[in-house]
Amino acid sequence: MGTKKLTVELLLKRQDVIPHVKHVVDAAESDRPALGWYARSVYEEAASSEKLIVAIAREGDQVSYAGHLWFATTFPRGHVIQIHVSPSYRRQGIAKKQLDFLKSHLTGLNYISIGARVAEDLRQSQEFWQGQDFYAYGTAPGGKARGRTMILRSHELPTPQLFAPSGLTHQDPLGLAVEPATATKLYLLDLNVLFDLGPRRARHEDVVDLFALERLGVCRLALSTEFDEELERSAKSGKTDPMLSLGQIFPKFIAPSVEEMIEFTKEIGPIVFPERYAAGKLTKNDHSDLRHLATVTRHNLAGLVTSDGSIREAAATLRARYGIDVLSPEAFKILGDPDSGIGAITASTRATLNLEELAPGREQEVRALLAELGVSVSDQSRLWAADDGRSRACHRFVVLDGARVVGYLMWPSGLRGRTCDAFMAVDESAACAQDAARLMIVHLTGQAKERIQRVRLNLASQQASVKEVALEVGFTGTDKTRELNKVSLNSILVPENWTPLSTELLQVSEIGLPQVMPTFRDADQYIELQRPDGQRTPLTTFALETLLSPMLICMPGRPGVLVPIQRDYSEHLLDHLDQMQLLPRGKALLYQQRHYLSAPRTLKVFERGSLMFFYESNKGSGLKAVVAVARVTNAYLSSEGAIERADLDRSALEPSDLAAIGKSETKTVVAFDNLMKLPNPVPLESLRRFGCGQAAQLLTSRRLTPEQIRNILLEGFKHERSAERPDLS
Repeated sequence: MGTKKLTVELLLKRQDVIPHVKHVVDAAESDRPALGWYARSVYEEAASSEKLIVAIAREGDQVSYAGHLWFATTFPRGHVIQIHVSPSYRRQGIAKKQLDFLKSHLTGLNYISIGARVAEDLRQSQEFWQGQDFYAYGTAPGGKARGRTMILRSHELPTPQLFAPSGLTHQDPLGLAVEPATATKLYLLDLNVLFDLGPRRARHEDVVDLFALERLGVCRLALSTEFDEELERSAKSGKTDPMLSLGQIFPKFIAPSVEEMIEFTKEIGPIVFPERYAAGKLTKNDHSDLRHLATVTRHNLAGLVTSDGSIREAAATLRARYGIDVLSPEAFKILGDPDSGIGAITASTRATLNLEELAPGREQEVRALLAELGVSVSDQSRLWAADDGRSRACHRFVVLDGARVVGYLMWPSGLRGRTCDAFMAVDESAACAQDAARLMIVHLTGQAKERIQRVRLNLASQQASVKEVALEVGFTGTDKTRELNKVSLNSILVPENWTPLSTELLQVSEIGLPQVMPTFRDADQYIELQRPDGQRTPLTTFALETLLSPMLICMPGRPGVLVPIQRDYSEHLLDHLDQMQLLPRGKALLYQQRHYLSAPRTLKVFERGSLMFFYESNKGSGLKAVVAVARVTNAYLSSEGAIERADLDRSALEPSDLAAIGKSETKTVVAFDNLMKLPNPVPLESLRRFGCGQAAQLLTSRRLTPEQIRNILLEGFKHERSAERPDLS
């Protein structure tokens, strides 16, 4: 008699799972020590919301319950609450099948990781989770009844756009591990720059900053052999210029021969010194300057750093003709100072965190934090700039939980091209570690002085919180486990500015977009990119916007919705006002993805990937204008009782506010991200002119036509019509 073949099916749809809830409850009751106790209604709710995976076994005509996996989600992270396999079907790989199913399901929804809490004393369970690539990153106390210690585990998900044959990995989908063309550049130093190191020289501070920036890796500096010859010529008879000794610490490049200089002088002399060259009266200093320029071109260096005004006046011509930069020392600084800090903000742990500049005298606390994380003393100084005192060459911030330093952030005040090398460390033992990481990343990414900029984030060891938060906002990993990369495109893309912005993106990051903006079909339509390593790869529009966030690709035909919001909530959810905040800022500002709650009837107007325009009403002295635009990532119905504290943290609402959002106990929860404030809020008068409706009609969420979307974007960003920012109209 033949053996019946066993097949296992996994069910997730509510209509398929609900009939099996009784078996799930019975199975959970049979293994309370491992699974704990939950009411039947909790499992029914999980089944209805499609958060319960049930495995059924088929043997011929017989169908039996084989196991279940119950999970929860708070974007961008899933969490396994229970996983169970019936004793009759163990050692059949069913638990692995359930987990693989969950991984695939959440990957398709663009989640980035799955977490699990596993009791330390369950040895076999620990081995199972380790075998499923859930790495341990921390501990937490369990329930009071058993006094267990729980091991916190996490699994990082690949995303649907990552295809192994193309050489892509889930750690580096854009190929940012390739060193960019804008990497550290090597400049030749003119002798006058070294003389400006003298404390009484007018450019002393600029030159000190220049050398400090070189120490931080922003640029590299070298000298020409002309340097030694020039000092020997000017030295008094029988004496050696002490500057010669200083010059020995720099690499040297050989100056061109006399024959080469004759030809070079004929070509470049009329450009740099037109009057003296025409009169045949070039000085010794003029010839020296020309030899420096010839050395730069001969060795293909990035340029010359000089304080000489004559050469700098010819900089534009030299750049156009020879591709070299002639810069003064002060050119290596970012124009303008960074924000002094976000200030106080309420964390999800209900603690109040402060982000502020590192004050002189607190460096010892930073060094203690870095030492605890395994950063050597030399690296604390060389890479992390944790020295005593204040330097204009770098920006240093700390996150304080009360008086305790729980986070440190540093980046140089100059950029390598448009690449910012930042260093970040968080005390992972702190309860507020994730919020501290969010606070610093929000501050760092908000400091972009350029429309398109690359950030290389260097981490200390044991930084699970920082990695998880950074991945939420589009950072990607590299082969170096302590380095994350991101390119930020701080603009909207419309057909009119697609070409200039694509060109700029290619110059900064070597990421190539299609020549023409596609027409919108779906939020997950694919766009083919050229990576820095030369490979071409398709990415979904949704994924590309996340990786280059806060970019929004406003393709023709992309749907949009106008939503109302009152001033009391908008300033905590959107942070669109310029005035200083006297009270701690809302928790929602810590998150890339935030939540907007509205009446249940509005669910039908929200589509995944839609543009979401926020209209601030006049209630509470509101602006009566569209003040921001974002992207809808998800929308669903939830009863008031099922709305979790984590959902409210992202919404700027408190439980007491829910009753004000309509009489129904069910609410529409809209998750959105890639928020961009409109530089020029679009007032009610303009909205009327665009046909969006009267004031009373704008107090409910409503769809916008493609023409209305275009008009709002053009007016909202019209101040960007300049030589630096292409005209959108």
